[in-house]
Amino acid sequence: MEIKILKKDKGYIKFTVKDTDPHTLFNLLREELLKDDNVDFAGYWRDESFYESVIFQLRLKKKTGDPIIALNGALDRLEKDTKEFIELCKAKIV
Repeated sequence: MEIKILKKDKGYIKFTVKDTDPHTLFNLLREELLKDDNVDFAGYWRDESFYESVIFQLRLKKKTGDPIIALNGALDRLEKDTKEFIELCKAKIV
């Protein structure tokens, strides 16, 4: 997987991720970001020039905010939820 930042300003980031599933992970990330009251828009689309590539955008309500903080917060929450899910499955299913 390769990540490249295409644009980063106060309150906004746009990046591309290559060699990845174009929907599964990014839909989870988008949904988690949209739970954040500081987020105005989070979305992604498949880059037509490369099959397994996604372009992701995040815009905060306050243009002075740092989108990396919102992104890291969403990733941390997803990591916590995933760990809890794995532990539950191992305890109850495996």
